Amino acid sequence: MTDCDELLARCAQHDATAFKKLYEITSPRMYALCIHMLKHKSLAEDVLQEAYMKIWSNAHHFIPTKGRAVTWITIIVRNETLDKLRSLQSRPVEIEVVYEGIEFASEALEPDQFSSLSEDTIKLMHCLSYLKPEQKECILMSFYYGHTHEEMSKQLNKPLGTVKAWIRRGLKRLRLCLK
Repeated sequence: MTDCDELLARCAQHDATAFKKLYEITSPRMYALCIHMLKHKSLAEDVLQEAYMKIWSNAHHFIPTKGRAVTWITIIVRNETLDKLRSLQSRPVEIEVVYEGIEFASEALEPDQFSSLSEDTIKLMHCLSYLKPEQKECILMSFYYGHTHEEMSKQLNKPLGTVKAWIRRGLKRLRLCLK
């Protein structure tokens, strides 16, 4: 059990000190995710606050045997962000980063960058390399860029069912690899 897993378990028992520590550890990465998807600082701050309120009130739903706390938290933050985007009835304007294909996901890292990567991130990068290119592309478009299945279908000019199947099969392979 990781530190975050333990802290989240304590949050389920309404331990405010554990929640504060969990927030300190995880919020910088979660805030970066919100900023990346929303492209707006104040919206990202609002969504982050909403997500952590949800994390606090639903901590008792976390099951350590089914996954890690950081993954559970990331999914909540991502879903809150997507809900906000849907409620605004618009997608973020991607001025700085435009999706141009799978090439954006460079796997070449400088040696000093490896030290800043978590063990989970390194393992995920390794597992992503085993996916078929179309699976990897769809998973990264969905989880990195926050695109919906419908948007990917249009952008890739592929049937919706095909895109969903690529994601489903890719996630299945990732789960197996990450175990």
